[in-house]
Amino acid sequence: MSERGHTWVERDASTGRPILVAPGRRGRPLKTLAGHDGAAECPFCTGAERMTPPETDAVRAAGTAPDTPGWTVRAFPNLYPAAPWHEVIAEGAEHIAQPGRLDAQTWRDSVAVWHRRIEFLESRPGIACAFLFKNVGREAGASIAHNHTQVIGLTSVPPRLEQELEQARLHGPLIQRELDTAHRDGRLVLETTHHAAFSPRNPKLPGETWLAAHSASARLGEGAHGDDLADALRLLCAAVDRAFGAPPFNFWLHRIPGADFHEHFELQPRTGFLAGLELGADAYINSLPAAEAAARLRDHVAPELPRRAEPSP
Repeated sequence: MSERGHTWVERDASTGRPILVAPGRRGRPLKTLAGHDGAAECPFCTGAERMTPPETDAVRAAGTAPDTPGWTVRAFPNLYPAAPWHEVIAEGAEHIAQPGRLDAQTWRDSVAVWHRRIEFLESRPGIACAFLFKNVGREAGASIAHNHTQVIGLTSVPPRLEQELEQARLHGPLIQRELDTAHRDGRLVLETTHHAAFSPRNPKLPGETWLAAHSASARLGEGAHGDDLADALRLLCAAVDRAFGAPPFNFWLHRIPGADFHEHFELQPRTGFLAGLELGADAYINSLPAAEAAARLRDHVAPELPRRAEPSP
């Protein structure tokens, strides 16, 4: 029995992949049903703090008390955890579902809280990796419409990240190669002082986009990189919102604590469905080539951000 619900880890007998068994998640409320925005009795809105476990971190106005209104970003344990350490970070006191519509300061405060919660979880005994992810919309797995991010403490590094690390060992720095060639190949979406968003050379599904720091040694939330990352993510999410018609989407952070690994975000619009080939063979069909997807997103990057010239033919 964990201190935050009865959960345990099993392994897929055919692949060895971890399966987090969490029967308590069957009780999750579903407030992303078609036809309404879930604002009524939203547990993540300001004034509803009593509906969540006590906060573990927050950015709030001076003089306001924990678990009361006055916050802009608020972290607390997931009421329906998938693992002993599983937290929710509600972002924006106002009920907004699309993260690209949050203001710049809320994004910056959010990234700062992400950094602190990752550091905290990875300091817990037995936690090998804190995995951060965002689900936007019901089709992307969100049960609450209010914009939020989750971070979960895992007892082992996910196989997908281990595979990326092994590929980098065998073939050199993948993320750096992608960054170096994205502009030349027409795959660059946007660029800030410290970060760039781009379509990977071989996207698995339509609209897949990665975002990474120019420096392979940069870490989430460090120094000026934190605010720059927040700005880049906000602009990317806003471009996805406009380019694909406010789609459901997921993004997640790939990082491996203590490893020589170029951490980066991956974002996937959910404009289609995972079907038999994807689920059964772990193989993918992509109908939107990388350069075409990048061009669509570039056309919707906010004009406040200077964009680099198009690559020469």
